[in-house]
Amino acid sequence: MKPKQVYTSNRRKKVLFSNDFREVIVCQDSTIIEQRILILILTAVKFEQNNFISKRKQIKKDETKQLSFDDYFDGWANQGYTEFNISFSELKEFKKIKNSTIQTALVNMSNINWFRLRDESINGYKAVPFIIDPRWNSRNIFFKIDVAVMKHILNVSQYFEIRKELPFVASTPNTLKFLLWILKFSKSQIIKKSFKQVLNEMCIPQERYSYRSWFERDFLNPVKADLDSKNDISFNYSYSNGEYTVVLYYTKKGVGQDEKFISLNDLQIDRTLKYQKRRRMLNDFNVRTLRKLYEVKGYDELTLKIRRKIDPSLLGDEYIKTLFKFLEK
Repeated sequence: MKPKQVYTSNRRKKVLFSNDFREVIVCQDSTIIEQRILILILTAVKFEQNNFISKRKQIKKDETKQLSFDDYFDGWANQGYTEFNISFSELKEFKKIKNSTIQTALVNMSNINWFRLRDESINGYKAVPFIIDPRWNSRNIFFKIDVAVMKHILNVSQYFEIRKELPFVASTPNTLKFLLWILKFSKSQIIKKSFKQVLNEMCIPQERYSYRSWFERDFLNPVKADLDSKNDISFNYSYSNGEYTVVLYYTKKGVGQDEKFISLNDLQIDRTLKYQKRRRMLNDFNVRTLRKLYEVKGYDELTLKIRRKIDPSLLGDEYIKTLFKFLEK
């Protein structure tokens, strides 16, 4: 069968990581250039990935059934593959990179040790080349991806959305790795793990960070700075009693353009302020005043005191004045 052609000439803002593929990247030590290539691959196949996203509603008898992998790859030989064509200019978007650096990344990704697939026949794993036959000229790079790897990429019954630009502007290759890890916990928004658990789940050797302070200095803090400034989702963390508490938040929903959250208390305050600003029609001065109150009293204490105690019809300055009078009692 003639191999499928997939081109990377679109500008989608986000890409989809399948759950299986996410696990691979979390445990993969990839460079930023390799991550850019990955993102462009996912951008190219996003339309095809949509065929494998689980539909929430039940399919009616007269509707077309959702494609299965067997249906989609029917007719592919064992050596079936998809061809990719990516321009150097796409890979260099936002930052200048030497062509030789990109070529090195291509060679690395074609190495059999770069990628591992689950092998159910032995209840283990097998090493396979992620890309095949990498080539390049002065303008473009060319490579192929085997059907087995394509199935891994397209399996998006469970998936995670990632901003396409992130690997192009991140300052560390750990940024995408850590983001994919925390997204697994996005529904709960709070993660509690020991230092050892965090390293193990991201396949980071214990000896890489002999001290927890090194991990925070060289890994967590640079990643947080990247996500705070360049992504929709970021995190805050604290460490006590031998355990990390990691809290997720949406960076674009903060009150004030430069807000940074340093604790769960701050995150709770921020959410309340956003709600109160809309509900009580507060201006910026009102919001800053209310924030100071929460910071002095603490979120839990102040919330307990004022819950359902202030007339719901009071808005703006009147609400703030009544709140102060109530707290003076």
